[in-house]
Amino acid sequence: MSQDRPNQIQFLEWTAALLLIAVAFIVALEVVCRYLLNASLPWSEEISRYLFIWGNFLGAGVALKRRAHISVDSLVTRLSESARQRLEGAVGVLVFGFALLLLYYGTMSLSASIGQYSITMGFSLAWVFIAVPVGGLLLAWFQGRAMIVRQARGSTWIAAVTIAVLVAAFMVIGKGVTVPPGTLVLALVVALIVLIAINTPIAVAVGLACVVYLLLKHDIPLVVFPHRIVGGMDSFLLLAIPLFILAGDLMNTGGITERLVTFARALVGHIRGSLGMSTVIGEYFFSGISGSSVADVSAMGSLLIPSMKRAGYRPETAMSIVASSSAMGMLVPPCIPMVVLASLTNLSVAALFIAGFLPAACMALLLLVLIYIQARREGVPRDTRQSALDLLRSFRRAILPLLTPVIILGGILGGVVTPTEAAVLGVIYALVLGMLVYREIRPRDLVPILVNTASLTGMVMLLVGTASLLSWIFAAEGIPLLLANWMLALSTHPAPFLLLTIFVFLVFGAVLEGLPALIILAPIFFPVVSRFGLDPLHYGTVIIGALGIGLFLPPFGVGFFIACGLGQVNVEAATRAYMPYLLMLLVGILIVAFVPWLALVIPRLMNF
Repeated sequence: MSQDRPNQIQFLEWTAALLLIAVAFIVALEVVCRYLLNASLPWSEEISRYLFIWGNFLGAGVALKRRAHISVDSLVTRLSESARQRLEGAVGVLVFGFALLLLYYGTMSLSASIGQYSITMGFSLAWVFIAVPVGGLLLAWFQGRAMIVRQARGSTWIAAVTIAVLVAAFMVIGKGVTVPPGTLVLALVVALIVLIAINTPIAVAVGLACVVYLLLKHDIPLVVFPHRIVGGMDSFLLLAIPLFILAGDLMNTGGITERLVTFARALVGHIRGSLGMSTVIGEYFFSGISGSSVADVSAMGSLLIPSMKRAGYRPETAMSIVASSSAMGMLVPPCIPMVVLASLTNLSVAALFIAGFLPAACMALLLLVLIYIQARREGVPRDTRQSALDLLRSFRRAILPLLTPVIILGGILGGVVTPTEAAVLGVIYALVLGMLVYREIRPRDLVPILVNTASLTGMVMLLVGTASLLSWIFAAEGIPLLLANWMLALSTHPAPFLLLTIFVFLVFGAVLEGLPALIILAPIFFPVVSRFGLDPLHYGTVIIGALGIGLFLPPFGVGFFIACGLGQVNVEAATRAYMPYLLMLLVGILIVAFVPWLALVIPRLMNF
C-alpha cells in the first residue's frame, strides 16, 4: 500500500490543493481588477464556484483516505472487539455503496447536463457534473482498497452479502407498497439514527437515509440525489469556508497565537488568576482569526495548558479554562458555522458576525469572574504588574495579528468586499505575516497546510451537499410547519421554543459536532422563528452560541475530548472540574437568549 501512495494519493492531494489555490487566486484577482484596474471579471464567480465543486469531491476522497470524515463512535467503542470488526465491515460496505450511488447517478446526471451551458463562459455544464462520478469513483476506490486490506475480510464479505440481500428485498417489496407520508419521514429518521449510531460517516449516513426515503417515495427519480448534492455545494458564499480554514491554519503555523496570548497576559497579569484570564482574553482575540473552535482549543490548549500547570493550576482546571473559553469563542467572528448558517437561512454574514461580539463578551466576563473566584480560593499566585513599556512592547508584537479581524470585518462591513473575498484577504495577510514578517512559515510547510484544508473542506462540503437533500425533503414534507404547530399548541410564548432550541442544539452539537448538527437542524427550526415573533438574527446568534457550548459538552463533545487529551486528564476528573465553567456558559447562553439587545444592538446601530 505504501508503494502506490506517491503515485495515487499525492497526485490527488496536490490536485485538490491546486484547485484551492486556483479558487483563492481567482477571487483575489477579481478584487484587484475591481479596485486597481476599475474593471470586473464577469466569469470569476462562476469559474471559482465550479472549481470549488471539483475541489470538494476530490477533497472528500482525500478525507476518506485520511479517515477524516466525521462520525459518532460513542456506541461502537462500548462493543467487543469482534463486534466492532463486524460493524466496521458493514460500515465499509455502506460507504462503498454510497460511492457507487454517486458514481452511477452522477453519470446519469452528467448525460442530462450535456445540453446545459454556463452563463458567462458558455461551456457545457457536463464539465462541472463530471465531478460527481469522479468523486464517487475515488470514494469507491479508496474504500474498496481499505476493505481488501482489512484483516477481517470474512466479516466484510458477510456484511456485503447481508446488506445486498436486504437492499434487494427492500426494493422489491417497496415497489408494490404505498407508504404514508408520515411513515416515509419516520423511515428516513430511523435510518439516519441507525446509520449514525453504527459509526457511519455522517455525510454518508445522511445521503443513504435520503436514498431510503426516495426509494419508498416512488415518484421522485434518484437522479435528484447528485443534483441536490451539487446544488448544496454551488454557492459563492460557501467558498469562504475553505479560505477561513486556510487562513486559520496559516495563523496557527505562523506564530500568531503566542503573540496574542502574551499581549493578553500583559493586560491582566497583575490580577490573581491572570494566566487563566489571559486564556479567555487570548481566545477572544484568536477566535476572530481562526474561525474554528476546534482549531482554537488545539492552538490555545497546546500553548497554555502546560503554562497553567507550571503556574500552579490543577491540570483539570487548566483544561476546563481552555475548553470553556473555546466554547465561548464560537460567537466571535469570523466563524465558519456563521457562514454556513447564513447560506442556509439567507441571513447576512456581516450581520451575524457583528451580532456575536457582545454575547461572546458576556460569556467571557462570566468566565473571568469564575476564574478570579477560584484563583483566590485555591491561592493561585499572581504575576507582577507589567510596566507601561512592557505592555507597549507586547502590544507592538500583537498589533499585526490583531489587525486580521479588522481587515476581514472592516472589508465586509464597509461594503468593500464580500465575505468570500474578505476570507481571501485574510489568507493573503496570514501568508505575509507568516512568511515575510515573522518568517515562521517555510515554503515546504504550505503543501501540508493546503492539503489539510482541502481534506477538511471536502468532508464539510460533502456533508453540506447531502444535508441540502435532507433539508429539501423536510421542507417538502412540511416538517417545519409541524414543529411550529406542535410548539404553538404547547405555548405561544417564545420562551419554551428558545429553551427547546438551546437544549436540542446543545445535545446534537455534542453528539454530531457543530456543523453537522447545524446543517441538519437549522432548516427545521428556522422557518418556525417568525411564528414566535423572534428576530432571525438574534435566533441565529442563540443557535451558534448553543453549538459552541455543545461542542465542549461532557462527556460526548469532540472539543471536550481534545481539551482532555491536551491536559492529559481523564474524562471523569475533567467533567467534575468543568461543571462550574459549563454552568457559567449556560447562564451566558440564557442571557443571550432572553436579552435580545445583546445580539441586536450593534447590527441595528450599523443599520443591518
